[in-house]
Amino acid sequence: MGTISGILIVIIAFTLGNTLPRFTRVAFRLSMLARLSIVFLNIIMDGGMIGAEPDANFYYSNAVELSLNIVDISWNPISLLSIRGKDAFSNVHALIQWALGGESFFLAHAFSLFGAALCLVLISKIWLLLVPGQIKRLPYVLIIYSILPSVLTNQSYILREVWQSLCVFGIVWLSLSIQRYGYNVNRIIGLGIFAIVGCFLHVVMMIMIILILLLGLLLQNKISITHWYKRPSRMFKFIFILTLFLFISLPLIIKSGYYETIITEGHLENLQSLSEVAIGDARSDYGKIFDKEKPWTLLTSFGAYQTMPLPWRFGGIADFVLFMENMFRILMLLVYFYSRKKMFQFQKDNMDVIVVMWLIIEFIWSIGTSNWGTASRHHVPAVGLLLVAGLACYYHVTRKRLVRLRVSTSIQPNIVGFFNKQ
Repeated sequence: MGTISGILIVIIAFTLGNTLPRFTRVAFRLSMLARLSIVFLNIIMDGGMIGAEPDANFYYSNAVELSLNIVDISWNPISLLSIRGKDAFSNVHALIQWALGGESFFLAHAFSLFGAALCLVLISKIWLLLVPGQIKRLPYVLIIYSILPSVLTNQSYILREVWQSLCVFGIVWLSLSIQRYGYNVNRIIGLGIFAIVGCFLHVVMMIMIILILLLGLLLQNKISITHWYKRPSRMFKFIFILTLFLFISLPLIIKSGYYETIITEGHLENLQSLSEVAIGDARSDYGKIFDKEKPWTLLTSFGAYQTMPLPWRFGGIADFVLFMENMFRILMLLVYFYSRKKMFQFQKDNMDVIVVMWLIIEFIWSIGTSNWGTASRHHVPAVGLLLVAGLACYYHVTRKRLVRLRVSTSIQPNIVGFFNKQ
């Protein structure tokens, strides 16, 4: 029965592509088929696919055990926020196993596929709001995003990364929707839902979500990061909304048990060791580069987080794949910085905010990561933002070059005809 429920969820996930423009649906379905193939391989290998151990298998076994004693599940929000989101995630999967037919490995994967489909829909909506003139390029965005190895695997396993990605995309999408269409109750409630769910997915997600929401206010009010002082009326509106946001959220945060873990002296030490238990493979551990007594090590840890493994640390094909993925992210960042100055100002303002969102998420993850296997998972929630910004800038520049080329070739025959008549 659980497997049948899983099949139905997968069918629903595939039909979500019908919400996208018609010419995009083939790319959507190919992207979902790629993820489905990873699911089948992982099931055939009994959860032994690279990157699926140990966390994905832990979540599944824990969820099955909890589903047998569903009345004993604790939903205390303070405790769920204080334990890295593992229990909240296991609780949800336990409810799925209990309500949809019992123990099923495929059913648990199907839930991740449903989240992956939602991610593809939201990244499409973000693209259409950011660069509506590049609508025909959207299929390429979906394909490139889906063939990134870390995205393809970690969004298919029973892991939190797909839902972390969804919450990040949801906040960005709704912020851009508010920018385009204005505030309404549904969009404000949507922001609240994505923010609340995101906070329960990892102990540091609360920090990330708050910062993303604040940057989202810049998007919503069309405020430029680099030229904010040129729009005093919008800046006043931003300050007003920010004050209202802090007035509502800060009392809730301060009263939570999680607030104490943020302000205690030991919080940075906890960040340093958050990911050491992820794989347990000493070969892929690049060490605790960050030292809270040496602030400059924030930059070196971020550099290692973005580039490791380097070629002399390769131990197999998987390391080479991760290295190439790292180089692709760096390429997207370089393309963005090279091309942004050639974009229209309002597009440039939006792209700047989105890239800063990516930077903040990556920077926070880098502090507590010392293993490049774990880093590959932590790159997943934000890489879609960098991809959208990089490709949008690249396509904008290539389109302008193509237009100039067409103009020049259309003028040339007229010039030749003029001289022939003479």
